[in-house]
Amino acid sequence: MSQENIYTRQSNQVAAVVNSSKKESIGKESTTLSEKEAKIIRKFLLELKPYEADALRIAIAVADGKMEVKNLPSDEHLALNRYMNNGMAKEQSSLQQVQSHRIHQASLLCKRTADYCKKLQLLKVYETLMEYAVNSTYVEQAKAGLERMAASRTGQSASTNGTGSENNK
Repeated sequence: MSQENIYTRQSNQVAAVVNSSKKESIGKESTTLSEKEAKIIRKFLLELKPYEADALRIAIAVADGKMEVKNLPSDEHLALNRYMNNGMAKEQSSLQQVQSHRIHQASLLCKRTADYCKKLQLLKVYETLMEYAVNSTYVEQAKAGLERMAASRTGQSASTNGTGSENNK
């Protein structure tokens, strides 16, 4: 049978018999539904913190088994590190403080991911993000970035700001 509507005449009125194809069911109701969806998505996006959308996307991909942190492309590493390091202050200059901040950010991301994952997926995400948060290479890079930012604000070079033992008292 063809995909077009079938018309029948009953007591001088034309009644349309709608078939069950998805294409035919798109009408005023679905337009309203997509407006609602757009409002929900817009609200969701407005509530996101800086870099959170990319980090959330990566966390959900990890949960689904589509990505592994050890095989992330460099732009995905950059996005995840930006999220983990976002909000650090120059006062958080020790490795322990940087690591603590990253752990806090990872736990916030896990909470946010919980809405989109099953329990076993969430466990995988939690384990992955915590390993990423405490990775010594990324923690040291974040610390070095803080030192560069502090040095650029004070006009000092990064090598004289906090790399010697006398500055880490």
